[in-house]
Amino acid sequence: MTRKLRVLVCGTRFGQFYLEAIKNSHQYELVGILAQGSQRSHTCTGVYETDLYGDIKDIPKDIDIACIVVPTSIMGGSGTELAIALMEKGIHVLIEQPVHYQNLIECYRVARQYNVKFVVGDLYVNLPYVKKFIGIAQKIMEKEDLLYLNVDMATQVSFPLAHILTKLFGNLQPWSVKNTILDNIPFQMLSLMIKGVPTTIRAQNQVEVVVSDSYMHLMHQITLGFDSGKLTLFDTNGPVVWTPRMQIPNTTLVPRDLEQETSHSLTTPVIEVFEPNNNATYKEILTMIWPSAILKDIERLSHLITNDSNAIEMRREGQHIIQAAQLWSDITSALGYPNDYKRKDHQFLTIEEVKVQLSKETPIDVRYEQLTVDSVQHAVMKFNEVCLKSILFELQKNSTLNTKGKVYRFDEILRSIKIAENFQFVLQRWLTALVNHGYIICLNTGYVLNYPVRTSEELKRDWGEIKSLWSYRLIPEKVMDYFYSHAQLLGDLLSGKQSAVQLLFQNGEQDIATQLYKDTIIAHYLNNEVSDIVVDKVAMNNEVQLLEIGAGTGATSTVVIDSIIKNHLQKKIKRYLFSDISNYFINEAKKTFKNINWMDYMKLDIENDKDMSCIENGSQDIILAAGVLNNVQNTREVLLRLKLLLKNDGIVLITEADGESLQMLISQVFMMKPANDLREKTSSTFLTTSQWLEIFSEVGFKCNSIQPDKAHKLYPLGQRLFVLEKI
Repeated sequence: MTRKLRVLVCGTRFGQFYLEAIKNSHQYELVGILAQGSQRSHTCTGVYETDLYGDIKDIPKDIDIACIVVPTSIMGGSGTELAIALMEKGIHVLIEQPVHYQNLIECYRVARQYNVKFVVGDLYVNLPYVKKFIGIAQKIMEKEDLLYLNVDMATQVSFPLAHILTKLFGNLQPWSVKNTILDNIPFQMLSLMIKGVPTTIRAQNQVEVVVSDSYMHLMHQITLGFDSGKLTLFDTNGPVVWTPRMQIPNTTLVPRDLEQETSHSLTTPVIEVFEPNNNATYKEILTMIWPSAILKDIERLSHLITNDSNAIEMRREGQHIIQAAQLWSDITSALGYPNDYKRKDHQFLTIEEVKVQLSKETPIDVRYEQLTVDSVQHAVMKFNEVCLKSILFELQKNSTLNTKGKVYRFDEILRSIKIAENFQFVLQRWLTALVNHGYIICLNTGYVLNYPVRTSEELKRDWGEIKSLWSYRLIPEKVMDYFYSHAQLLGDLLSGKQSAVQLLFQNGEQDIATQLYKDTIIAHYLNNEVSDIVVDKVAMNNEVQLLEIGAGTGATSTVVIDSIIKNHLQKKIKRYLFSDISNYFINEAKKTFKNINWMDYMKLDIENDKDMSCIENGSQDIILAAGVLNNVQNTREVLLRLKLLLKNDGIVLITEADGESLQMLISQVFMMKPANDLREKTSSTFLTTSQWLEIFSEVGFKCNSIQPDKAHKLYPLGQRLFVLEKI
């Protein structure tokens, strides 16, 4: 078995990335840190479980590799002298850039003298997108001449830029600096000729006075221009993009003659993005990608150590890195010392806020077109997660289900929570949902926690992420705030201290309810599907009677009525009966539809036989029930009553949730009563599609269609439109 190489890390600022890289590798053993004894250095020795040395004389004698991660002499530090001293002790050295070319020449001389290996570390050339960019560029340059080179960069990473160019071109000579535009502005300008290629560099030559590396507008953006197009490393962290040059053919009629054009130059996509493109976060880059890239430098040195025949390889690499250092020296000399910059203290912009604002201004039809199956599935999954976490957190606030391995009986959980008697069924549904999604485990003796305990701050952050993900894409921001308010008040809702009705109709206003039932993506889709079916039915008949039960805020009514009028079918409507159990909604509807003479209104309890008998049996061509049947105690009995009211060739349109809705389980469940139909057996708030179909069949209804179907992008949202007719 090959022994691990013993590594010393010198410096603990950027050196922490080296410490992390070594910790994650099985090839190396961290034997110590050489540093000046700062609090950070002491912390690192504890975290990485190693020894701290304050003097080179105290380090162990059996060190194989020293990683010098302190500033070199060109940056005012002791890194160069330290590297030489360690090599004189027979230790192989990896030194972090930048290094002046004269110092590099000396280091390579010492390495040869003491028969050790010496390399310059530069994680940037090991980053996935940089390597991809270099590889693609070299393939293109085999086929076409390079016409121009444009670079945007921060001067803190100007040495890596020079190193990237040496990897790209090999020999960089000759080069010369032509012109400069210098001032304390975001980007200074520098023009060069490199190997006959006109090169433009825009350099952010500024250093933040508090933390020097914290104000780079970017690291690198590099564009290579060819006759056929341009290849761009959009950022050091990707992606790599090919943009073909637009070529308009010499034809008489443009654009008419282009309709039949099949040439590659006109039919190829205007942007080609090369993989990998994993859309990493800066957290992932700093914690995983950078340490991994640094490890490749250490492995490169290890390869040289274990293969003495690679002296030629080290010499060739040395020539390239010295040339890179010379180009870097010329670039930085032309730009001069960085300008100090004091950043304004303000909250960091979250681009999600901008996306939300743009979504507010985007018509709902456009937002619908922008959605994909994957994006909807992901959004639903994340929303379900945060609802389950909120439920579990509420239980844990009451000292229950907060210890792994402990069994909690239902009666113990019930006693630990202040819960109104009429909401005890909610607790059972919560526990059922937590079990079904694996957050807790149900045993014969009770329930056991199967999920990490969350803090209030973590839950608040989770809701913030969901708000960014959903607001104005799938639901209005006000509706998202409505759900979040319930998550914050679950204890008060359970005890009856807070009314769910008041949360829905704040200050007696219908804004939230209207947006919930009309302005969400799924409500918009379902209401339009309903209106299309109604219009088709009305168009084929005369003197149509339409009954809408539980019409509520009129969210569905408004869409249907507008569609009837838009299609000039109002003369075919004998009566549109707007009904609800609440006088409030009836009175509001009378105001909304006051100019429509074929509208009638009725206070109607669909579970009351006396109320239902006021409507003539066999009189209705169309019955609408949008999100109302979930609140009845026995769905089968209500459907039987509706069937009596329907003409033989009539249709019933029902929109309902399909299965348990976790969003409703923290909100509108507090406005509902336990059911005594199939839902009672499964302790659920809503029927599943299969349960709906079972009841329809029992009652004597045939379901002609269900929308959206399983292939539809809105299917994951769990809302369905059932179109029924009598059997």
